Amino acid sequence: MSADPHLIGSLEQKVRDLESKVAALEHALGRFATEARASDDVQLPQDVVERISEGENTVRVLRQYRYLTQKELSERSGIRANHISAIERGLPYGLKTAKRLAGALDVPLGLLA
Repeated sequence: MSADPHLIGSLEQKVRDLESKVAALEHALGRFATEARASDDVQLPQDVVERISEGENTVRVLRQYRYLTQKELSERSGIRANHISAIERGLPYGLKTAKRLAGALDVPLGLLA
């Protein structure tokens, strides 16, 4: 029994279309969640929310929004500057660190945790 190349091509295209739609929905859901978290306790400018929604590092975006250097954030949070640098490059961090950063950046913990 041989496979119908037209059927296979059609199915492959449908799978690609579905994957594209799922990716778009995941992006929209992430953006919605970020906007909901941001609106809980603090009003952030739309450009800040958009940068976070588009995948930029939340800590970096908020630090820049607050006009802080990594050293200044380090002093406010008690977290070493090189650790903040690593976090901004994507190093995962725990709840204790998130609490310190949230306090130093004056944002709700949910935005970072």
